[in-house]
Amino acid sequence: MVEDTNKQDKEREDKEKKSEQEETHERPRTEEPKLLDEPISVKDIVYMTILSLESKAWAYLDMVVHPETQKHKKDTIEAKSAIDAIDALYKTIEGNLDASERKDIQVRLTNLRLNFAKE
Repeated sequence: MVEDTNKQDKEREDKEKKSEQEETHERPRTEEPKLLDEPISVKDIVYMTILSLESKAWAYLDMVVHPETQKHKKDTIEAKSAIDAIDALYKTIEGNLDASERKDIQVRLTNLRLNFAKE
């Protein structure tokens, strides 16, 4: 009788352990998303967009490979569109930028324009 009880207890413990192990394997642990203290400013979003467009302009000038395809593809119309878009976006946030940020974008635009003119 004691032996049966011990056997039943052991079986129950084994089932509980197996159940716990299955639960940890079935449900991946997810981390809570980390929140920012402040929302991202429009200026920062526009700045990031300018950097993305700059990357595309260089790729369409055939100075670097396109990140999506890892191939070279020259297209001066696309390059010009990207450069013009950067200029337009820059003008919308220029008043909100400090001197170093303004200079950074101006240098980027100048480099793109000079390389575009070589084409």
